Amino acid sequence: MKKISILIQIVSIACLGAFFGAMLMLYTAILSFWKQSSPSDFLDWYVDYASGIMDTTGPLVMSSLFLPLLCFILVLKNKQSRVYWAISFLLSVSVMAITISYFVGVNSSFADRTIELSQITGTLDTWGKLHVVRISLAFMAAVFGGMGLATLSGEKSKTYLIV
Repeated sequence: MKKISILIQIVSIACLGAFFGAMLMLYTAILSFWKQSSPSDFLDWYVDYASGIMDTTGPLVMSSLFLPLLCFILVLKNKQSRVYWAISFLLSVSVMAITISYFVGVNSSFADRTIELSQITGTLDTWGKLHVVRISLAFMAAVFGGMGLATLSGEKSKTYLIV
């Protein structure tokens, strides 16, 4: 069972890293493209293609919430590893809280074209700044997950898994 737990932790770290990478790509490539477009062209692009971004990142979002929580449960008896996985999970929850509190509404205003064209430039600036916060939190979630695995891997003589 220890090997399964380690495998799940590795998959969790990989998903957290992929989520971080996807958000970094959105910031470095797509946000730059959006900002260079005219507000009208941006909305046209967003309506046509943004659902593809959400369809692709959706499984990463769910994995980045579910897997760190599962890892926390798997290492429940190892205090140090448990703390790292709890932090990883809480950082992922923070990303989701920011997403729900800001990005869902703003992205919806882009998709349904309810935002005024004059507000798009400022909104994209704010979108980018808050997205950097999400990127940072996702990166830290992956790092803390790695620390949770490394801490558990350092224990050679005891099995701390509850499974």
